[in-house]
Amino acid sequence: MPPRPVASLDQYYADPWVRRRIHEYCGDSGDGIPNCVYLTRSTAADGSSVTWDRATRYSPAAIDTLVTAGADILRSVWDSTNLLIHLDIDYQNTDFPGEAFHHPAEVFFKLEPVYRAVGHVLRRFGLPLLSLMTGQGYHFTGRVPLGSDVTGLVAGLVPAPPTWLQRVGTRRPEWMAAEITETHARAYVGAGMLVEFLAHQILRRAVRRSRLPIVFNGTVVGSGLVGRECVSIDLSYAGDPMDVRHIRVAFGAYQKHRLRPDVVGHRVAFELPAFVVVPRTGEPLANLLGDGRDLRHAARLARSRPAGLPVVTEGVRRLVAAYAQSSLGAFHRSFYATPVRRGGASDEWFASLPLSRWPPCVVRPLTVPNDLLLQPAFVQHVTRWLLAEGMPARDIAAVVHSRYATDCGWGGRWSWLDRETRAEFDVRVFAGLAATGLDRAIDFNCRSAQEKGVCPGGSCGRDLRIDRARLLEEMDA
Repeated sequence: MPPRPVASLDQYYADPWVRRRIHEYCGDSGDGIPNCVYLTRSTAADGSSVTWDRATRYSPAAIDTLVTAGADILRSVWDSTNLLIHLDIDYQNTDFPGEAFHHPAEVFFKLEPVYRAVGHVLRRFGLPLLSLMTGQGYHFTGRVPLGSDVTGLVAGLVPAPPTWLQRVGTRRPEWMAAEITETHARAYVGAGMLVEFLAHQILRRAVRRSRLPIVFNGTVVGSGLVGRECVSIDLSYAGDPMDVRHIRVAFGAYQKHRLRPDVVGHRVAFELPAFVVVPRTGEPLANLLGDGRDLRHAARLARSRPAGLPVVTEGVRRLVAAYAQSSLGAFHRSFYATPVRRGGASDEWFASLPLSRWPPCVVRPLTVPNDLLLQPAFVQHVTRWLLAEGMPARDIAAVVHSRYATDCGWGGRWSWLDRETRAEFDVRVFAGLAATGLDRAIDFNCRSAQEKGVCPGGSCGRDLRIDRARLLEEMDA
């Protein structure tokens, strides 16, 4: 039977094969109810004010109702029967945020060396993660059953349950009965550490092949040929509670460009149709860019392309073994062996710091943390400078945590997210890059700080090249 003609998003979602694939990605094992704990959606009616952390959560039983609204569908990272392993790579351009939609062919060919590096690293460990092509990059996802001994191995990488676990009940909708065990919570944190290790391996392989700088978690870079463009290896979700993060589904619509004309430009927002998030396996990139993401071709692809998350248990077992022997694993063990500084979440701890002798580019994000200290580039800058001062990485996390714990007009942010987890994760990631030699701080200088918007301006008489030399001495000692 030939596919039905598809001319609109409603017709696309009405295709039974499309719905079947969305069900598969959400963990439907055949009874019609997915294993993901909740779903979210976004539509043009939501406008630009609804961000991922404010999206309404729906029961998985409502999956077929949600798709009838022509929405972008997202599933929770929290799964009732599996531990998810997830990684993103995205094109980022701070000066031209609509570049991936204006010039998709150029952008995705720039991403290609990093995409191929991801494939190489995943094959090396035997991790057949499902690859999805989005509007600006790729998602890679697999699962480990919670009953597997490997889940226990991953949980064992983490010395204590995360602080966010205590408040899951305060964030849970009334209809949600699911609970997160301590083992599951620790395994989620441990999976983030393993994905960080994967990101290191990808960076090592891709850095010599990529035309663009490669960063972690959307860190702003200095000026390039087409604005401040880069490839971001994104694992930032692991710095937030498991119960608040969600990811796009396979064969779901992608309409991010249509929701934010203020960011990507009105021509792109109003002239480009919805894309579809489609799996990429062996197809040439040119084919997918040509028509592979439109509604008609995606509906045809859904008839032959399963979208269930692959079981990657044995690959994760190999990954745990390699991580345990790595320099990053050694750094993580040292990080968590350092006691949490008492008073780290208090004004007294911050008041004891000698800010008067610190450069303005370090002091400003600490004294005006909302929203500077929420931006990765500022956290990286503070981390580098304090590492150069000889401060242990976990103490640096305590400095950042102290600012998050101060009343700086945060609104409801920290009732939804977790101050300590966010601070420790971000600092750990940037300090880990330095500790393993992957970050040689080539952009830790005044010119780059100005281009990235980190320098507050004026003449302070400091030269960050001196601090870079001190940082490298600390890291190479």
